[in-house]
Amino acid sequence: MANIKLISGKSRKKTLKVNKAQNTQNAQKTQKTQKTQRNRKRNTAARTILIIAGVLAAGVLTLFLSLGVYVRNLDVVYPNVWADGIKLSGMTLEEATEALISQGYESNAEDVSATIIFPDGESFTITGDEVGFSLNAEEAALTAYEFGRGGAFMENEIAYVRAYFSRTDLREVSKSKFDDTPIREAVGFHTRRFNGALFEGTHKINDDSIEIVVGTGIKPAIEEDLYELTVATLFHALEEIAHLTAHYVPTAAEDNKVDLSILFAYIDVKPVSSVYDRDTFSATQSSSGITFDLEHAQRMLDNAKNGDRVVIPLVIIEPEQTTEELESLLFRDVLGERTTTISGSSNRRNNIRLATESVNEKKFNPDDVFSFNEVVGERTAARGYREAGAYVSGRLVDEVGGGICQVSSTIYAAVLLTDLEVVTRYNHGMTIAYLPLGHDATVSWGSKDFKFRNNTDFPIKLETELGGSGDSELTVRIIGTKLDDTYIKTERVILETFPINVIRVDDPTVPPGETKVDTNGQTGYLVEVFKERYDAEDNLIERWSIGKDRYNKQDKVILVGPELPEETEEPPTEEPPGTDEPPGTDEPPGTDEPPGTEEPPGTDEPPGTGEPPATVEPPGTAEPPGTTDPPNETEPPPDGN
Repeated sequence: MANIKLISGKSRKKTLKVNKAQNTQNAQKTQKTQKTQRNRKRNTAARTILIIAGVLAAGVLTLFLSLGVYVRNLDVVYPNVWADGIKLSGMTLEEATEALISQGYESNAEDVSATIIFPDGESFTITGDEVGFSLNAEEAALTAYEFGRGGAFMENEIAYVRAYFSRTDLREVSKSKFDDTPIREAVGFHTRRFNGALFEGTHKINDDSIEIVVGTGIKPAIEEDLYELTVATLFHALEEIAHLTAHYVPTAAEDNKVDLSILFAYIDVKPVSSVYDRDTFSATQSSSGITFDLEHAQRMLDNAKNGDRVVIPLVIIEPEQTTEELESLLFRDVLGERTTTISGSSNRRNNIRLATESVNEKKFNPDDVFSFNEVVGERTAARGYREAGAYVSGRLVDEVGGGICQVSSTIYAAVLLTDLEVVTRYNHGMTIAYLPLGHDATVSWGSKDFKFRNNTDFPIKLETELGGSGDSELTVRIIGTKLDDTYIKTERVILETFPINVIRVDDPTVPPGETKVDTNGQTGYLVEVFKERYDAEDNLIERWSIGKDRYNKQDKVILVGPELPEETEEPPTEEPPGTDEPPGTDEPPGTDEPPGTEEPPGTDEPPGTGEPPATVEPPGTAEPPGTTDPPNETEPPPDGN
């Protein structure tokens, strides 16, 4: 009999639990093992994908970089690039330029135009040349060559790739200089002209009113519509390189309605005031304006019935300043005037005449500067100037242009009687005869100039004339616009006198026992000039100094010949020391320079050398307003002879 081992139910349950737990643990181990294996396979697949992706990316990047290098080094126009219908792709800049020229690109603008025809048959034409379609082959080729370039590295590549798949026609090459001003002007003019004829056919436009019969609808031209039609037609003509025509048909207006806004645009004209034209030295043409009350006119039409005649009053608007008003202000007043006496040789008079003619009628706008040397020019024999006396190193010599300082000095003396700004001025080195001291202005070509600025708000001009017997007087007038009734006088005050010495110099060239005057002496002076402003009742308003001038003295030099033998010796004739001889001719400025300082050649010769002396006013003679010597002056007049 077999042995049977009995197991209690409790033990059996425990065994079952243990077995179950072991089974669960084994299952978990199996699942973990399977999961690990799956993760390993997944990781391996991912790594494989990443490796493949990396290889592909590296290949793409290498390809892209290679393409970038290729594009960057490309020296031809990108694919599918055209310029106004001419294919330029694959060409170098030079080849593209030649291709455009050979296909008549630069003459194409001559073959582009748009003609617009109105319903009444009137028309106008705008050409490609008028609006700036001036085709330049070199510029067009450069634009095509630069298309797609100039951006970042990737941008250039993208542009190059895109060029393969789409055509690019650079119409903007022709439009780049497009100027619609001629179109605006033509459209505006012809719109007003068409509407004017239309209005005049349906309405009566009088000098002071507009008459409208209610119920007569109109079809006016609309300026903006016409502009858009013209531009569209012109650009279409550019695309086809052709002369195109378009008919303009105005939008129909509602019956029995009048578009007063269009009528107002046709009628309304702004007044134009006259302004000063700096180029012509004159006033521009003014014109009156005309308009009407748009709101009031609309109410009149709204309250009218068909067949009623509505009269709209016109309003005339005068300009702020008419041409006549402005012209009456220009060059109306004498700002300053001076007259000097001319003497000297015929050559000196000739030079003065030429310089006077050069200056006469010269006009200057506000803020312009008058330059004597610029206006008169270089004094040369080729221009008619002759040799006349002038001081060089304190001695009188003949120089081409001698004498013209009298013209510059007379102008300066006239300027002193105005408020004009003196920019540059030099006094002479020694006294002159034709003007009071301190009132002269020496000039020398390439060295010294006389300049003044027109610091007024109006233009000025110089009037110069020769008068008197044998053109013995020079008169200078400065013409402009005075805005008050004051006037200016000048006064010169002698601060110091420098008397001359008599110097005797032995000279073997002088005959024995005789003497010869080598240099006539001239007294020197230090003077100060004042300007005085008076009102219309001759009351002094203000007085101010304009500066000091120094005129050098010149000693008298007497050349003495050898002594005579004792038996026949005669005492030489000698003039008493200190005798003041008439001053010589004028010279370039020498202010604060000692006598004998070398002066530049070319300054003018004052009267008194070999000619009758000029008239000098005696001391103490009162002069009318505008003259320079004060009344009751006790100082001797150091103004030469």
